[in-house]
Amino acid sequence: MRVSIYWLCQATEKHRGTLKKRVSALEADKHGRYDSAAALEAIYCGALPDDNGFISTPEAVRQLTIAKKEQIELQNQIARGERIPIDDVNLAVDQVFGAMRGIVKANLSVDHANEVFDEMRRVS
Repeated sequence: MRVSIYWLCQATEKHRGTLKKRVSALEADKHGRYDSAAALEAIYCGALPDDNGFISTPEAVRQLTIAKKEQIELQNQIARGERIPIDDVNLAVDQVFGAMRGIVKANLSVDHANEVFDEMRRVS
């Protein structure tokens, strides 16, 4: 059955602008009518996020639940000591490169040392 935006407004008791946004991805016939099953699915279940940024409520809740789960897992990893804080990692890297710099400067000529440092900069 093909239905108009007006019919959808009456049947769903939603605002005309809301319905137009939600069915914008669907093809209307020459009279501006939509397939009722597809239109109702787009209104209540939503479609995938599209150009206008529309995300259905169930999809938004699903994405929020996933994000919260990931955040809780990260907090648990930190609490268990499975993750090393980035400040500690940066401090260790600085100490290692400082020691390497001292060894290179002590054992190589200036030209060779500069070559080594250039290669280290390129890699990092």
